Amino acid sequence: MRIFVFILLLLSVSMSNAQQVAPPSQDKNLSQQANTLLSKARVSEKNSLQLRIEWANKALQLSENFEDLTINAQAHFLLGKLTSQALDNDATQQHFLKASKIYQQLNDTENYVLSYAGFINALIESKQFTQADTAIKKLVPAAFQHGEALPIGIILNARGDSYYEQNKYDLAIVQYLMAVEYLTGDDASTQRLNGRILVKIAQAYKRLKAREKTAEYYQKALAVFTDLNDTRSMARTLNTLAEAERYLGHLVLALDFALRSLSLHNQIDDADGQAKALMGAGIIYRHIGRYEQSLKLILQAHKYYKQINDATGIAKTSNQIGHIYFRLEQFDQAHSFFMLTISLAENNVAPKTLATALRESAIIDWSKGNYTSALELAQKADTIYRESGDREMQSVTQRILANVYRDQNNLSKAHFHYQASLSLATEISSEFYQVKTLIPFAAMLIETNIEEAIDRLKTSLTLSLKNGYKDYTLESYRYLRLAEKSRGNIAASLEYAEKEIALTELIQEDINNNELALEKAKLHSLRLEIELETLREKTKLDKLELARKNNEIEIAQQSNEIAELQLIKNRYASVALALALAVCLILVVLTYRRFVVSTKENQELDYLATRDPLTNCFNRRVLFDSMERDFAKSPLPVEYCVLMIDIDHFKAINDNYGHTIGDSVLCNVANTLQNCVRQDDVVARFGGEEFCILLPNTISQQALHIAETMRKAVQDSRFESIEVTCSVGVTSIRFKAQTPSELIVQADLALFESKSLGRNKVTLWNESLAEAQDPVRKS
Repeated sequence: MRIFVFILLLLSVSMSNAQQVAPPSQDKNLSQQANTLLSKARVSEKNSLQLRIEWANKALQLSENFEDLTINAQAHFLLGKLTSQALDNDATQQHFLKASKIYQQLNDTENYVLSYAGFINALIESKQFTQADTAIKKLVPAAFQHGEALPIGIILNARGDSYYEQNKYDLAIVQYLMAVEYLTGDDASTQRLNGRILVKIAQAYKRLKAREKTAEYYQKALAVFTDLNDTRSMARTLNTLAEAERYLGHLVLALDFALRSLSLHNQIDDADGQAKALMGAGIIYRHIGRYEQSLKLILQAHKYYKQINDATGIAKTSNQIGHIYFRLEQFDQAHSFFMLTISLAENNVAPKTLATALRESAIIDWSKGNYTSALELAQKADTIYRESGDREMQSVTQRILANVYRDQNNLSKAHFHYQASLSLATEISSEFYQVKTLIPFAAMLIETNIEEAIDRLKTSLTLSLKNGYKDYTLESYRYLRLAEKSRGNIAASLEYAEKEIALTELIQEDINNNELALEKAKLHSLRLEIELETLREKTKLDKLELARKNNEIEIAQQSNEIAELQLIKNRYASVALALALAVCLILVVLTYRRFVVSTKENQELDYLATRDPLTNCFNRRVLFDSMERDFAKSPLPVEYCVLMIDIDHFKAINDNYGHTIGDSVLCNVANTLQNCVRQDDVVARFGGEEFCILLPNTISQQALHIAETMRKAVQDSRFESIEVTCSVGVTSIRFKAQTPSELIVQADLALFESKSLGRNKVTLWNESLAEAQDPVRKS
């Protein structure tokens, strides 16, 4: 049905403009009746679909009675549209084909092309690809001969759909892109069709695992739907765009899109889309380590799918909940949700979804020593992957089977399945899965065939080094060390040991960096949630204010009810007093627990209040508070310097690359500056692209050295493949500044001097700069 949703929308618009031929005078009454019935069938969407089909059939019968071909064609066309909504594909094909023949007889080329396109889409929907391709070849010349852009675009789109349904995604993309080139009309119907084709291009790139292109075309589709103010399409596209950015590893950006999708879904009636958005956001929260929030959102989606008895949705959300519990190492809970998917009727669950549950359950049973169950589950998953031709995942299940047989000491079967897993990974040119199989395979062979083990470990080491798989490089070093030691080659064993130690330190550094990135992502997610909650509260307040103004009588009635309730309350005051002691005790416990939670939240809010949300530098408030404290000391500090730093030509970066890239450049420059200072120094975002850095206990020469280091670090770096430079102004408290403002003004004048000298310079303040008039600095 997805093929018809947009195509029929445009067809109906075009058909409404179809030329009508005046019937003979004696049939005017019948003609008017037929036109009235067709109008009711077209616009009365609130009526049942079956009733609209009856009206269209009556119009068709009337047109046949007085032989009006135009009304007859319109009736057939409308019935093609309505029967497609009723999922009656045979009737859809019949009506669209008859409409096209009549329009061809009338020499109405545009409506002939549109009707025949409806027939083609019905063929594609029923997977009659050969007949559809034949029909497309017949229709293309007529569409191009007619020369109108809309019919040509629709035919190219139909050809793309045919390729897509046959899994020929490269060919589908070519046709879709050609269709977009023709669909340039400014009317809403054409633009909506354009947006949906862009979504299909993104979906085709997704099937090809071209992640960057997938995100690019979802962004283009989102721009179209935003211009149309199509909230439903915007919400759904934001969710799929969030998924695309998640695959690219852009978790903060993905979360931003996901929460925007949820916010829009709260404004519309699209329960199915909202459930998908909840699951999408939950998956992203899982990736940034916020498992409680992830579980909360996916459970909401799971509850919805259970209410409507959607087995596919239940299975998918059950798998996601299982993944969360697996991450939390709560394996029994994870196993129960995977088994819930397995327990659903197989014909109601997509094979891939079922295979995922079988595979993950097998891993849990294997880890718990339940080898018989693990083998049974893994073999079922392997069968599904083999039948669907998914060699990548079959490589995984073969490796699981090998691991189980190895732990059962059935080394011959383990050897067979490791070899099968390795062969599958090699066939699909997946060096990642080759490495994942080679290491356990070789580890097993150390005891029985040391030479083969070392050969396979060296292969895994080569592939790991080539692809930057540090964890698997470490495992290769470890097993090579053990293997060389086992055969008495102590020198080689020591060499691998040294490499193992060195790589361990690098991996630990990466772990620390990843943990920092995840913490930043968590803070960003909290900030987004606070902003969304603030917007929700504001919306509630606005609604309450509107209700107050428009419902004064109702408010007065509520006031009377409150007064009556107050009287009732007074009558039962003695009972309330008796319960007060018990309530107080409960409140003490609750207050203490709330105090602990609030303290933790306040610490997080205090951190956010002192930081610039974009760059994670200190904000102006912290900067001036620090300077005020330092200048309040008696006597004043003897050595104290300030740097003012401005990114050169930053406005051009925003204009040329967009504000998203500009924000990324700001963040990367901020990180570079923070890496160049000492622990007690203060790096603050002063405003826009300007940063201010406090250097306590620092003489001017040291400050100049630090400033030059920063300038070179920025110059030598590349931010989003953009060359960036900065200008720096330096001043010292020794230049007799009496207040923080005077010190900043001195640094600002020195900064302006650096920019005047051609930018990418470091300048130390001197008295000659103070004599010049303070000019308006350019960004």
